[in-house]
Amino acid sequence: MRYTYRCHTCRLTWDTRDDLYDAQADQNAHKYQAHGGARPDGQIIETPGPLDEVGSVVRAGAAGLARGVYRGLTSKSLQKVSETDYFRQAAMLLGGGILILVLIRWLTH
Repeated sequence: MRYTYRCHTCRLTWDTRDDLYDAQADQNAHKYQAHGGARPDGQIIETPGPLDEVGSVVRAGAAGLARGVYRGLTSKSLQKVSETDYFRQAAMLLGGGILILVLIRWLTH
């Protein structure tokens, strides 16, 4: 997540920061420089970064794949197919791909 400090009193917005503590440092510096240490009427705004948006797409795709796999595996017409080695290998490959996507989401969040 990315963060931006905005002072509503002064109507100023600072540059976007990658860390919440950097945005809070902007807020504190402005508080002492422009407002004599008084607390300005402002806030720190969370701005989603490019990896956050990718993570949302990956999560939605993984959820859709999981629903499709579940419906396919519980279908009566595919029960005979599911007993073959080919189907088991394909299911393991798909499951491994989903686990990798979940791991990527976890590492980027």
